[in-house]
Amino acid sequence: MENQSKVKKSIILSGLVGTGGLFVAKLIGIIYAIPFSSILGNVKYMGYYGQAYNIYSYVLNVFTAGFPFAIATMVSKYTVLDDPKTVLLVKKVSIAMLSLLGFVGMLLLMAFSGVLAPLMIAGDPTIMANVLRILAIALFFVPVLSAFRGYYQGLKEMGEYAFSQAFEQIFRVGFLLSAACLMVYVLHWERKWALYASVLSTTVAAIAGIVQIRHFDKTRSQEIIDQARAQTTPSLKRNEIIKELVLLAIPYLISSLLGYSQQIYNAVLLPAGLKAYYPSEAKVSSIISATTYVGVKMTAIPMVLAPGFTAAIIPHITSALTKHNKRLIQKNVVDCLGVVLYIGLPVSFCLFAYSAPLNYTLFYTDDLNTSTMVLQWLTLESITGTLLPVVTNLMMALKLQPLVLKRMIINAIIKGVLMVPMTMMMGFGGAVLASLIADGYLFFSNLHQIKIHYHISYKRVWQIVFRVCIGLLALWITSMLLTHLGLGSVSSRKIVCFITMCINGLISLIVFMIVTIALKVPELAFHVHIGRPKKEAQ
Repeated sequence: MENQSKVKKSIILSGLVGTGGLFVAKLIGIIYAIPFSSILGNVKYMGYYGQAYNIYSYVLNVFTAGFPFAIATMVSKYTVLDDPKTVLLVKKVSIAMLSLLGFVGMLLLMAFSGVLAPLMIAGDPTIMANVLRILAIALFFVPVLSAFRGYYQGLKEMGEYAFSQAFEQIFRVGFLLSAACLMVYVLHWERKWALYASVLSTTVAAIAGIVQIRHFDKTRSQEIIDQARAQTTPSLKRNEIIKELVLLAIPYLISSLLGYSQQIYNAVLLPAGLKAYYPSEAKVSSIISATTYVGVKMTAIPMVLAPGFTAAIIPHITSALTKHNKRLIQKNVVDCLGVVLYIGLPVSFCLFAYSAPLNYTLFYTDDLNTSTMVLQWLTLESITGTLLPVVTNLMMALKLQPLVLKRMIINAIIKGVLMVPMTMMMGFGGAVLASLIADGYLFFSNLHQIKIHYHISYKRVWQIVFRVCIGLLALWITSMLLTHLGLGSVSSRKIVCFITMCINGLISLIVFMIVTIALKVPELAFHVHIGRPKKEAQ
């Protein structure tokens, strides 16, 4: 109970706990991708899988993205105001609303799958259309699970929030691999049926996740129910809750639509630019597969920090605002940025440094050089993909919605205008540079607005960045020397390459940690004092 209390009081601990569960989920996603890519045995099918999830994620965001954040905000707010009756009614209303929205999203994706499929791939759209229709079923169940998670996010129950994420992923992967193996190796069906089973797993896992979190809810809710029975004041009326939920959700919804526009651009604009630059359809298919399957899996490792800390930001910032604690707001903002940078930058850099052996040992590919090139470029996007959701959600939580939405619209326009022409001129690297130009504008302008409105100094953040870069230089030199000695070379057998790559990475990370500890980065980021008595944090 004492540890649970500490997590609820600290945005760093809350963010790390939330990230931990998501990291386990993403790690499982990477591990299953290794055998799954062999089961599919086809880069086009891998591309279909990744492209379909781009569309699915975007439709899910369109209909539900703002509501989990709104639910967490309201639950946190009325918990601070000691109104358990309203807290319980928020849960009931939000589950009903997200069920309805998810149902509408499911029908629309099924209806338009035949129109979207030809735009997304270079070959026969029939299989892609079927994949989208199967995946659409999940749109009914996943929002319900999101409502429960938003509720417990608002209560700062980050342990359950993290466990729910990991449980859902474990169940999904278990079903996916079992069904795919059964169809391909036992029943000897065409591999497209394994593809269909893989997307059906999202629905199956969502149902299992709902069952799990409902079980937790029966125990945890009793305490709030008892408090509500003892409450003498009335709760908000249902219509008032719906109105507040919608008003809170709309800015988050717009933010999600704009923030995840990259998925639509990758699904529609990127293929158009690639077809104009590369004469070979096989080359285009390899790049799309590496982008939407391998790239998504690998860059998800550092980017898992974003949803983990975003989940912690909402209740902690909302509580601080409700209590009018400006100093705590300032501390929470700087703590979030410092920790995300200290963890996210080296992880992204390692993906860049080991992109060739990672592709060689873990994934099926027809063109190792192309897959490596794609992953190296995508590691740049992984940095902005880690930082931007944290900064934009800080803006949202700090009641700066109009300012952040205006900048996100500009960001989406810049990205949309630049992506095709820059890809046509420079190939895949041009698409990434177009995103970096737009994302760089959004990141720095948002930081500036937070500084102006809340008088926040980023001195500690920039100190962390500078010192981490020194550590990354040491990591890079160590990695290059070890690779030169043969540790992690792609010329060896896959199993040997994988083992030596891990040894190379471990030694290089140890060097990074030694350098950053010597530069006192953990003290700046985590307020952890290593090698000397603890003093008051500056």
